[in-house]
Amino acid sequence: MYSSYSVAAAVCSCVFPALSIVAVGFRLRARLMQKLKLGLDDWLVLVALALAFSYCCLVLYGSFNAGIGQDLSTITPGDYANYQKHLYFGVIIAHLSYGFVKLAVLQFYKRIFAVHRFVLSANIIIVFVLIFMVVATFTQIFSAWPISNWWTLGKTYTINYGAFLTSFAAIDLALDIIILCLPFPVIRNLQVDRNRKFLLLGIFSMGFFCIVATSVRLYFGYKLSEAGSGRPVSDEEFSYVSVNNVIWAEIESCCSVIAACLPTYGPLIRSLSFPEFLASTWRSLLNSVRRTSNVQSSRHDQKDSWYPLSENHGNSTTVENNSQVGLTEYDGIRLQRSFATEVGGPAVV
Repeated sequence: MYSSYSVAAAVCSCVFPALSIVAVGFRLRARLMQKLKLGLDDWLVLVALALAFSYCCLVLYGSFNAGIGQDLSTITPGDYANYQKHLYFGVIIAHLSYGFVKLAVLQFYKRIFAVHRFVLSANIIIVFVLIFMVVATFTQIFSAWPISNWWTLGKTYTINYGAFLTSFAAIDLALDIIILCLPFPVIRNLQVDRNRKFLLLGIFSMGFFCIVATSVRLYFGYKLSEAGSGRPVSDEEFSYVSVNNVIWAEIESCCSVIAACLPTYGPLIRSLSFPEFLASTWRSLLNSVRRTSNVQSSRHDQKDSWYPLSENHGNSTTVENNSQVGLTEYDGIRLQRSFATEVGGPAVV
Protein backbone atom coordinates (compact mmCIF):
# COMPACT_ATOMS: atom_id res chain seq x y z
CA MET A 1 0.00 0.00 0.00
CA TYR A 2 1.19 3.49 -0.81
CA SER A 3 0.74 6.35 1.64
CA SER A 4 -1.40 9.39 0.87
CA TYR A 5 1.80 11.44 0.69
CA SER A 6 3.17 9.20 -2.06
CA VAL A 7 -0.08 9.49 -4.01
CA ALA A 8 -0.08 13.29 -3.62
CA ALA A 9 3.49 13.49 -4.91
CA ALA A 10 2.59 11.26 -7.86
CA VAL A 11 -0.46 13.35 -8.78
CA CYS A 12 1.55 16.58 -8.69
CA SER A 13 4.20 14.89 -10.81
CA CYS A 14 1.60 14.34 -13.53
CA VAL A 15 -0.59 17.47 -13.38
CA PHE A 16 1.94 20.30 -13.16
CA PRO A 17 4.35 19.09 -15.88
CA ALA A 18 1.37 18.70 -18.23
CA LEU A 19 0.31 22.31 -17.55
CA SER A 20 3.84 23.60 -18.09
CA ILE A 21 4.12 21.71 -21.41
CA VAL A 22 0.86 23.26 -22.59
CA ALA A 23 2.10 26.72 -21.54
CA VAL A 24 5.34 26.35 -23.49
CA GLY A 25 3.38 25.01 -26.46
CA PHE A 26 1.27 28.19 -26.50
CA ARG A 27 4.45 30.26 -26.29
CA LEU A 28 5.94 28.50 -29.32
CA ARG A 29 2.63 28.81 -31.14
CA ALA A 30 2.71 32.58 -30.58
CA ARG A 31 6.22 32.71 -32.08
CA LEU A 32 5.19 30.67 -35.12
CA MET A 33 2.22 32.96 -35.71
CA GLN A 34 4.70 35.81 -36.08
CA LYS A 35 6.92 33.70 -38.38
CA LEU A 36 9.91 34.39 -36.15
CA LYS A 37 12.82 32.26 -35.03
CA LEU A 38 13.11 31.22 -31.41
CA GLY A 39 15.02 33.71 -29.29
CA LEU A 40 17.46 33.02 -26.48
CA ASP A 41 14.69 33.37 -23.89
CA ASP A 42 12.64 30.70 -25.69
CA TRP A 43 15.53 28.25 -25.64
CA LEU A 44 16.14 28.93 -21.96
CA VAL A 45 12.46 28.22 -21.22
CA LEU A 46 12.74 24.93 -23.10
CA VAL A 47 15.77 23.96 -20.99
CA ALA A 48 13.90 24.92 -17.81
CA LEU A 49 10.91 22.84 -18.96
CA ALA A 50 13.13 19.83 -19.66
CA LEU A 51 14.66 20.08 -16.18
CA ALA A 52 11.29 20.55 -14.46
CA PHE A 53 9.85 17.61 -16.40
CA SER A 54 12.86 15.44 -15.47
CA TYR A 55 12.48 16.32 -11.81
CA CYS A 56 8.78 15.44 -11.84
CA CYS A 57 9.51 12.13 -13.57
CA LEU A 58 12.10 11.37 -10.91
CA VAL A 59 9.58 12.10 -8.14
CA LEU A 60 6.85 10.10 -9.91
CA TYR A 61 9.08 7.04 -10.16
CA GLY A 62 10.32 7.51 -6.60
CA SER A 63 6.77 7.75 -5.24
CA PHE A 64 6.12 4.14 -6.23
CA ASN A 65 9.60 2.62 -6.27
CA ALA A 66 11.80 4.59 -3.86
CA GLY A 67 9.64 5.27 -0.82
CA ILE A 68 9.06 9.00 -1.42
CA GLY A 69 6.19 9.92 0.88
CA GLN A 70 6.38 6.69 2.87
CA ASP A 71 6.92 6.55 6.62
CA LEU A 72 10.68 6.06 6.92
CA SER A 73 10.19 3.55 9.72
CA THR A 74 8.46 1.19 7.29
CA ILE A 75 11.11 1.02 4.53
CA THR A 76 14.12 -1.27 4.31
CA PRO A 77 17.77 -0.07 4.27
CA GLY A 78 17.87 -0.78 0.53
CA ASP A 79 14.74 1.31 -0.04
CA TYR A 80 16.25 4.06 2.10
CA ALA A 81 19.34 4.19 -0.14
CA ASN A 82 17.13 4.39 -3.24
CA TYR A 83 15.02 7.09 -1.58
CA GLN A 84 18.09 9.21 -0.77
CA LYS A 85 19.50 8.85 -4.28
CA HIS A 86 16.28 10.22 -5.75
CA LEU A 87 16.36 13.19 -3.39
CA TYR A 88 20.04 13.86 -4.06
CA PHE A 89 19.73 14.10 -7.83
CA GLY A 90 16.30 15.71 -7.61
CA VAL A 91 17.60 18.72 -5.69
CA ILE A 92 20.34 19.29 -8.29
CA ILE A 93 17.83 19.19 -11.15
CA ALA A 94 15.35 21.44 -9.31
CA HIS A 95 17.92 24.15 -8.55
CA LEU A 96 19.04 24.18 -12.18
CA SER A 97 15.41 24.50 -13.28
CA TYR A 98 14.86 27.51 -10.99
CA GLY A 99 17.96 29.18 -12.40
CA PHE A 100 17.19 28.64 -16.08
CA VAL A 101 13.65 29.97 -15.81
CA LYS A 102 14.98 33.12 -14.12
CA LEU A 103 17.46 33.59 -16.95
CA ALA A 104 14.64 33.12 -19.48
CA VAL A 105 12.50 35.82 -17.85
CA LEU A 106 15.41 38.27 -17.71
CA GLN A 107 16.28 37.66 -21.37
CA PHE A 108 12.64 38.25 -22.28
CA TYR A 109 12.70 41.54 -20.38
CA LYS A 110 15.83 42.61 -22.25
CA ARG A 111 14.17 41.84 -25.55
CA ILE A 112 11.07 44.00 -25.01
CA PHE A 113 12.48 46.80 -22.84
CA ALA A 114 15.39 48.18 -24.87
CA VAL A 115 16.38 50.83 -22.32
CA HIS A 116 20.09 51.02 -21.50
CA ARG A 117 19.66 51.38 -17.74
CA PHE A 118 17.10 48.59 -17.61
CA VAL A 119 19.28 46.23 -19.68
CA LEU A 120 22.24 46.98 -17.40
CA SER A 121 20.15 46.12 -14.32
CA ALA A 122 18.96 42.90 -15.95
CA ASN A 123 22.54 41.90 -16.80
CA ILE A 124 23.63 42.45 -13.19
CA ILE A 125 20.81 40.22 -11.94
CA ILE A 126 21.75 37.59 -14.54
CA VAL A 127 25.24 37.45 -13.01
CA PHE A 128 23.74 36.90 -9.55
CA VAL A 129 21.44 34.16 -10.90
CA LEU A 130 24.38 32.37 -12.52
CA ILE A 131 26.35 32.55 -9.27
CA PHE A 132 23.32 31.23 -7.38
CA MET A 133 23.00 28.28 -9.78
CA VAL A 134 26.69 27.33 -9.54
CA VAL A 135 26.88 27.64 -5.75
CA ALA A 136 23.61 25.76 -5.18
CA THR A 137 24.63 22.93 -7.50
CA PHE A 138 28.11 22.44 -6.04
CA THR A 139 26.85 22.72 -2.46
CA GLN A 140 24.33 19.97 -3.15
CA ILE A 141 26.91 17.76 -4.89
CA PHE A 142 29.38 17.97 -2.01
CA SER A 143 26.89 18.21 0.87
CA ALA A 144 28.21 14.80 1.97
CA TRP A 145 31.72 13.42 1.55
CA PRO A 146 32.31 10.98 0.15
CA ILE A 147 29.21 11.53 -1.93
CA SER A 148 28.02 7.97 -1.26
CA ASN A 149 27.44 9.01 2.38
CA TRP A 150 24.33 10.76 1.08
CA TRP A 151 22.50 7.46 0.61
CA THR A 152 24.37 5.26 3.09
CA LEU A 153 22.34 4.47 6.20
CA GLY A 154 24.04 5.74 9.37
CA LYS A 155 26.24 8.30 7.59
CA THR A 156 25.80 12.04 7.98
CA TYR A 157 26.07 15.15 5.81
CA THR A 158 29.11 17.43 5.95
CA ILE A 159 26.74 20.40 6.35
CA ASN A 160 23.47 21.14 8.09
CA TYR A 161 21.37 20.08 5.14
CA GLY A 162 18.13 21.61 6.39
CA ALA A 163 19.89 24.95 6.83
CA PHE A 164 21.18 24.66 3.26
CA LEU A 165 17.67 24.12 1.91
CA THR A 166 16.33 27.00 4.00
CA SER A 167 19.01 29.52 3.05
CA PHE A 168 18.90 28.76 -0.65
CA ALA A 169 15.10 28.85 -0.69
CA ALA A 170 15.34 32.32 0.92
CA ILE A 171 17.82 33.48 -1.74
CA ASP A 172 15.60 32.00 -4.45
CA LEU A 173 12.62 33.88 -3.02
CA ALA A 174 14.52 37.18 -2.93
CA LEU A 175 15.64 36.78 -6.56
CA ASP A 176 12.07 35.98 -7.66
CA ILE A 177 10.74 39.15 -6.02
CA ILE A 178 13.48 41.31 -7.57
CA ILE A 179 12.96 39.86 -11.05
CA LEU A 180 9.16 40.20 -10.95
CA CYS A 181 9.39 43.82 -9.77
CA LEU A 182 12.08 44.80 -12.28
CA PRO A 183 9.76 45.95 -15.13
CA PHE A 184 7.36 47.88 -12.86
CA PRO A 185 9.20 51.25 -13.09
CA VAL A 186 9.27 50.99 -16.90
CA ILE A 187 5.56 50.16 -17.09
CA ARG A 188 4.77 52.99 -14.69
CA ASN A 189 6.37 55.50 -17.10
CA LEU A 190 4.51 54.24 -20.17
CA GLN A 191 2.25 56.73 -21.93
CA VAL A 192 -0.99 54.78 -21.41
CA ASP A 193 -4.00 55.37 -19.18
CA ARG A 194 -4.12 54.09 -15.61
CA ASN A 195 -6.45 51.16 -16.27
CA ARG A 196 -4.15 49.78 -18.93
CA LYS A 197 -1.15 50.21 -16.68
CA PHE A 198 -2.87 48.15 -14.00
CA LEU A 199 -3.68 45.47 -16.56
CA LEU A 200 -0.06 45.37 -17.74
CA LEU A 201 1.19 45.22 -14.17
CA GLY A 202 -1.21 42.33 -13.61
CA ILE A 203 0.13 40.48 -16.64
CA PHE A 204 3.72 40.81 -15.45
CA SER A 205 2.71 39.97 -11.86
CA MET A 206 1.25 36.55 -12.61
CA GLY A 207 4.50 35.00 -11.49
CA PHE A 208 3.80 35.94 -7.89
CA PHE A 209 2.22 32.52 -7.37
CA CYS A 210 5.74 31.17 -7.75
CA ILE A 211 6.69 33.34 -4.79
CA VAL A 212 3.94 31.64 -2.79
CA ALA A 213 5.32 28.22 -3.76
CA THR A 214 8.86 29.29 -2.83
CA SER A 215 7.62 30.62 0.51
CA VAL A 216 5.94 27.31 1.34
CA ARG A 217 9.09 25.45 0.31
CA LEU A 218 11.08 27.80 2.55
CA TYR A 219 8.81 26.86 5.47
CA PHE A 220 9.34 23.14 4.99
CA GLY A 221 13.06 23.69 4.50
CA TYR A 222 13.10 25.43 7.86
CA LYS A 223 11.34 22.44 9.41
CA LEU A 224 14.05 20.18 7.99
CA SER A 225 16.72 22.47 9.41
CA GLU A 226 15.15 22.04 12.85
CA ALA A 227 15.47 18.29 12.47
CA GLY A 228 19.08 18.70 11.36
CA SER A 229 19.89 20.82 14.40
CA GLY A 230 19.02 18.01 16.79
CA ARG A 231 15.34 18.64 17.59
CA PRO A 232 13.60 15.28 18.17
CA VAL A 233 11.48 14.47 15.12
CA SER A 234 9.39 11.34 14.57
CA ASP A 235 9.73 9.33 11.37
CA GLU A 236 6.17 10.24 10.41
CA GLU A 237 6.74 13.98 10.91
CA PHE A 238 10.03 13.87 9.03
CA SER A 239 8.35 12.02 6.16
CA TYR A 240 5.60 14.65 6.05
CA VAL A 241 8.04 17.55 5.97
CA SER A 242 10.32 15.87 3.43
CA VAL A 243 7.60 14.96 0.93
CA ASN A 244 6.02 18.41 1.14
CA ASN A 245 9.37 19.97 0.39
CA VAL A 246 9.56 17.73 -2.69
CA ILE A 247 5.99 18.50 -3.80
CA TRP A 248 6.36 22.26 -3.50
CA ALA A 249 9.67 22.11 -5.32
CA GLU A 250 7.77 20.45 -8.20
CA ILE A 251 5.04 23.08 -8.10
CA GLU A 252 7.55 25.92 -8.06
CA SER A 253 9.60 24.61 -10.99
CA CYS A 254 6.54 23.97 -13.20
CA CYS A 255 4.64 27.13 -12.27
CA SER A 256 7.76 29.21 -12.89
CA VAL A 257 7.84 27.91 -16.46
CA ILE A 258 4.13 28.72 -16.86
CA ALA A 259 4.58 32.24 -15.46
CA ALA A 260 7.54 32.87 -17.78
CA CYS A 261 5.33 32.05 -20.79
CA LEU A 262 2.24 34.11 -19.93
CA PRO A 263 3.54 37.55 -21.07
CA THR A 264 4.37 36.14 -24.54
CA TYR A 265 0.76 35.35 -25.48
CA GLY A 266 0.00 38.70 -27.16
CA PRO A 267 -0.32 37.26 -30.71
CA LEU A 268 -2.60 34.50 -29.39
CA ILE A 269 -4.83 37.04 -27.68
CA ARG A 270 -5.18 39.00 -30.91
CA SER A 271 -5.77 35.89 -33.05
CA LEU A 272 -8.53 34.62 -30.76
CA SER A 273 -10.47 37.87 -31.16
CA PHE A 274 -10.28 38.82 -27.53
CA PRO A 275 -11.97 42.08 -26.56
CA GLU A 276 -10.43 45.07 -28.31
CA PHE A 277 -9.47 46.47 -24.90
CA LEU A 278 -6.99 43.64 -24.35
CA ALA A 279 -5.60 43.77 -27.86
CA SER A 280 -5.21 47.54 -27.81
CA THR A 281 -3.48 47.29 -24.44
CA TRP A 282 -0.79 45.07 -25.94
CA ARG A 283 -0.39 47.50 -28.84
CA SER A 284 -0.14 50.45 -26.46
CA LEU A 285 2.51 48.62 -24.44
CA LEU A 286 4.70 47.99 -27.47
CA ASN A 287 4.33 51.50 -28.89
CA SER A 288 5.01 53.08 -25.50
CA VAL A 289 8.03 50.87 -24.93
CA ARG A 290 9.33 51.95 -28.33
CA ARG A 291 8.93 55.65 -27.54
CA THR A 292 10.55 55.24 -24.12
CA SER A 293 13.39 53.24 -25.61
CA ASN A 294 14.10 55.82 -28.29
CA VAL A 295 14.32 58.60 -25.72
CA GLN A 296 16.63 56.63 -23.46
CA SER A 297 18.79 55.07 -26.16
CA SER A 298 19.45 58.34 -28.00
CA ARG A 299 22.21 58.91 -25.47
CA HIS A 300 23.82 55.56 -26.06
CA ASP A 301 25.02 53.33 -28.88
CA GLN A 302 22.55 52.35 -31.54
CA LYS A 303 22.68 48.74 -30.37
CA ASP A 304 20.21 49.71 -27.65
CA SER A 305 17.76 51.34 -30.08
CA TRP A 306 14.48 50.11 -31.48
CA TYR A 307 14.51 50.02 -35.28
CA PRO A 308 11.81 49.73 -37.91
CA LEU A 309 11.57 46.42 -39.73
CA SER A 310 13.39 47.77 -42.75
CA GLU A 311 16.78 47.25 -44.30
CA ASN A 312 17.27 51.04 -44.41
CA HIS A 313 16.71 51.81 -40.72
CA GLY A 314 14.65 54.99 -40.61
CA ASN A 315 13.57 54.81 -44.25
CA SER A 316 9.85 55.54 -44.60
CA THR A 317 9.30 53.25 -47.56
CA THR A 318 6.74 50.49 -47.25
CA VAL A 319 8.02 47.14 -46.00
CA GLU A 320 7.09 44.40 -48.46
CA ASN A 321 6.48 41.37 -46.29
CA ASN A 322 3.13 39.64 -46.55
CA SER A 323 3.88 37.43 -43.52
CA GLN A 324 4.09 40.30 -41.03
CA VAL A 325 1.56 40.41 -38.23
CA GLY A 326 0.01 43.50 -36.61
CA LEU A 327 1.35 46.30 -38.83
CA THR A 328 0.71 49.92 -37.99
CA GLU A 329 1.70 53.38 -39.23
CA TYR A 330 3.90 55.35 -36.85
CA ASP A 331 5.51 58.65 -37.97
CA GLY A 332 5.26 57.53 -41.59
CA ILE A 333 7.03 54.23 -40.94
CA ARG A 334 5.28 50.89 -41.28
CA LEU A 335 6.34 48.79 -38.31
CA GLN A 336 5.77 45.27 -37.02
CA ARG A 337 4.50 44.95 -33.49
CA SER A 338 6.32 41.97 -32.11
CA PHE A 339 8.19 40.84 -29.01
CA ALA A 340 10.81 39.18 -31.23
CA THR A 341 14.43 39.98 -31.87
CA GLU A 342 16.73 38.14 -34.23
CA VAL A 343 19.87 36.92 -32.52
CA GLY A 344 22.49 39.54 -33.14
CA GLY A 345 19.98 41.77 -34.90
CA PRO A 346 18.10 44.93 -33.94
CA ALA A 347 15.08 44.91 -31.67
CA VAL A 348 11.80 45.23 -33.52
CA VAL A 349 8.36 46.46 -32.51
